[in-house]
Amino acid sequence: MSICKEDIADQVLDAARNCLIRKDGRKVTVAEVAREAGVSRPTVYRRWPDMSEILRALLTREVMSVVAAVTDVTPLRTADFDATIDLVVRVVAALRDDELVAALWREQREFMMPYVFDRLGTSQQGVLDILADSIGRGQERGQVRDGDPDKMASMVLLITQSAIQSRALVESILGDEWSRELHYALSAYLRRPDDLPTAT
Repeated sequence: MSICKEDIADQVLDAARNCLIRKDGRKVTVAEVAREAGVSRPTVYRRWPDMSEILRALLTREVMSVVAAVTDVTPLRTADFDATIDLVVRVVAALRDDELVAALWREQREFMMPYVFDRLGTSQQGVLDILADSIGRGQERGQVRDGDPDKMASMVLLITQSAIQSRALVESILGDEWSRELHYALSAYLRRPDDLPTAT
């Protein structure tokens, strides 16, 4: 029985993930990945030209899988305001603690940095689409302030991405309060002005 292209792709990406985790995020070769997957190098090269493209595909799958796993019980598009913020914070925490994402940030910063300074990756664009849709629905329910959902989603992405990438800088200060402070920051940014608490 022949194996479909999608199965081969997942098999190779699974193998790449296994190799990276085993090496704590340090670089691996196409040959290592092919050997782990039990396929030939030409089979891998027919789908991806080099290891960087394999990493990009793997990172996209990893990020979107984390998002899907966290939001599966209470979808972002149907949650109320506070539940939506809670879900976003939980997604950020899950990405922060994800074994593969953390390993790549430790050992392959040169691969990860372009997605901070130069361009949006596929997974980031996917997250932006989800956030913009959720923000738009929140506006329809009167829970989120007026504004362009796409622009607001991009700012939420910047805030949350920074929370993941720079957490070590303030970990000794925030400690266990990290998620609560992030919740406050996102709530203040998205909430309608009339709903913001007033100073006493």
